[in-house]
Amino acid sequence: MSRCQVTSAQAQSILVAAGEACANAIEHGHRDSPGETIRLRAVATGDDVRLTVADTGRWKAPQPEANSHRGRGVALMRALMQEVTIQPGAAGTIVDMHARIAR
Repeated sequence: MSRCQVTSAQAQSILVAAGEACANAIEHGHRDSPGETIRLRAVATGDDVRLTVADTGRWKAPQPEANSHRGRGVALMRALMQEVTIQPGAAGTIVDMHARIAR
């Protein structure tokens, strides 16, 4: 990201969003089949950064949690990135995130 002149603050936001997406893919996507693979793809071109996180597990619809400190990952990703789309499907879930590079 430094080669693309991403500020340290924005790099931190991108890394946190990526970490949340990966954690969700591991915890929720593969809750019934631990040890499966997730994929993270990050591309920085010109003025934007695009991240894709994919798993091969089954989508788990958000549930009201007994623990109030849980369930904020998607909201955090949406707050840190300019665009977040989540595509659940029979073959797994794909999370696409996009942010314009701040200059």
